[in-house]
Amino acid sequence: MTLEDGTQQLIYLDTNYNSTFALMHEDYLSDSIPIDFGVENLRLHVLSPVDLAVSKIARLADSDREDIAALVRLGLTSADEIEHRATSALVGYIGGQAMLSLNLQHAVALARDAETGRITGPAP
Repeated sequence: MTLEDGTQQLIYLDTNYNSTFALMHEDYLSDSIPIDFGVENLRLHVLSPVDLAVSKIARLADSDREDIAALVRLGLTSADEIEHRATSALVGYIGGQAMLSLNLQHAVALARDAETGRITGPAP
């Protein structure tokens, strides 16, 4: 894929990923950004920053925490936006609600720390 500035970028498609098992808001696809890269039978959508953050809450591995903090530090989303979007998405989540609820609390606290500058680090 060629970016707007002319540089080449590799797109990695994770064939094992299934959005059904992630925490995703029901409007994630309509709120995503469609990308046309010239392949007729393949549609690519980039998640909005808040939906990207929300999609990481169910797993909340170290890399997910880093990504959430970076999105907030860069001003692409906020703790309040993440909390609101994730809370709205809970209704459609398939899986254990108790662990997800704890992960949501941790993710929002992490985002609040990133907003106040208590968490610093490299951008994604």
